[in-house]
Amino acid sequence: MSKTLLAVFTVIVISGCQVQQLLPALPATDKDTDTAYSCSVGSIEEWLMLEQQYQQSGTKGKVELLKQAKEDGATAIGAILLSQPENTTAQLKRSIELFEQLELDKTPDCDAEHYLLVRHQYTQAVLTLQRALNTADLERKKLSAERDTLKQQIDALTRIENDLSRQKDGEEK
Repeated sequence: MSKTLLAVFTVIVISGCQVQQLLPALPATDKDTDTAYSCSVGSIEEWLMLEQQYQQSGTKGKVELLKQAKEDGATAIGAILLSQPENTTAQLKRSIELFEQLELDKTPDCDAEHYLLVRHQYTQAVLTLQRALNTADLERKKLSAERDTLKQQIDALTRIENDLSRQKDGEEK
């Protein structure tokens, strides 16, 4: 009898996927929907609320929110707060590091993880844009300094030309 049970159990385990495919799909219940997103590492609603609070806070409030996220070990919240476009390059880099610590799935099944993946990509784009703007600003400053140097040289040449014209006019009289 025990050999028969073992054989039946082995067959069921081996063909488990096939048995599942034969069963009719059951309608999803609220309980099933809740467990479908069990891979989430937090609540999108909470993240959005904290993000809005961060954006509306002054420097002291922002520091306090970041400190709280760090103390709570809330890597996702820290990454989201640091990913704001107006933050410094160092903060954006730190945000990317935090997103990478989360080891996000590239094709996530749950909304929260998908949101974090999109925010990670967004932060990378903001950092790239910020770097491009910094490079353009440095180039603009360089060209402005070059323009100022050329203007000084033109002014010097104009003074020399005026002095030479006065000298020539003085010799002719």
